Amino acid sequence: MHPVFRRAVLTLGVGAWFATTAVAESLPGAVNLQEDGRRAAAERQPIVLFFRSQSCPFCREVEELYLEPRQRDAAAMPRIRLRVVDVDGAAPLVAFDGRRTDHAAFARAQQVSLVPHLRFVGPDGKALAPDLIGISSRDFYGGYLEDAIRAASDRLQRR
Repeated sequence: MHPVFRRAVLTLGVGAWFATTAVAESLPGAVNLQEDGRRAAAERQPIVLFFRSQSCPFCREVEELYLEPRQRDAAAMPRIRLRVVDVDGAAPLVAFDGRRTDHAAFARAQQVSLVPHLRFVGPDGKALAPDLIGISSRDFYGGYLEDAIRAASDRLQRR
């Protein structure tokens, strides 16, 4: 292969890798839920855990159509602390109780087997609103999401 052509292919390949990585990393991944819990408590915010799989097209749909736009909207009320958990991921994670684990083990411990799966919890990791599992009704999903966030926020404020 000609060196100029090889360099062009390499450049395009690296650019494509960065583009897909940027999309995959657009929402904050779960790293330290114990620390997230402390901050959420101080700011009186519910935590939304987005359990997903990299190979799930419905997860990408929830991410791109509902979660990313909400994260970009600084005026979105009520405010949430969103964290992504890859159900098949090996990234290290500190759970709410301080135990070290990884994404896949945490998802199993949370008994999450179907994705996309949104869980609305308080700073202690306890549920504040019913989970949203799957995406059965695209026409109403945004409304269901906002209702669950509002319910979680209201319940947290009453604690």
